[in-house]
Amino acid sequence: PVFHEISAEMRQVMSELEEQTERDQRSLRSVNTDVGRLLLMLAMSAPQGAFLELGSSGGYSSLWLSVAAHAKGVTLTTVDLDEKKVALAQHNVARAGAESSVQVFHGDAFDYVGRADPLAFCFSDIEPPENNAKIYELVVPRLVSGGWLVIDNVTSPRVQSDLINRAANDPRVDSVLLPFPKGDLICRKC
Repeated sequence: PVFHEISAEMRQVMSELEEQTERDQRSLRSVNTDVGRLLLMLAMSAPQGAFLELGSSGGYSSLWLSVAAHAKGVTLTTVDLDEKKVALAQHNVARAGAESSVQVFHGDAFDYVGRADPLAFCFSDIEPPENNAKIYELVVPRLVSGGWLVIDNVTSPRVQSDLINRAANDPRVDSVLLPFPKGDLICRKC
């Protein structure tokens, strides 16, 4: 079981990030543990292709995804516009011993989507959440068959019903909305 293969160093960093998020969700904005576990499971089932994360925050979801990236022999590229979050993510990835599986970049998510190799897995957790509709339109054509796109915060205070409806009616993907905790739209390329 892949959850049991997470190193003690990575578990320690994850635990610290979970505690920090619990204390101050607004500054770190990390996904919760169940979302992290779900991301790992989906990424493990992804076909061959690149892994991309848009919105690194402190690197918490990057660590979950790094486990799948390492197992699949790929590198996760994670991008954030906030220089402080990039530095924090780089620090946490290094402390967890995941730097061989994760590259953290400072930059604009939209620039990196266009540069990525064909995508097997993409997780988007960018600000403001309204930008995820644009990310959706850029990522779906780049997904390989069987590839995953997971978008966080689709039911947060700024409801994204247009994006949810777009995915539900898009013949290129199968999609499901998971309501926990702020809504995750999960799409699989047909």
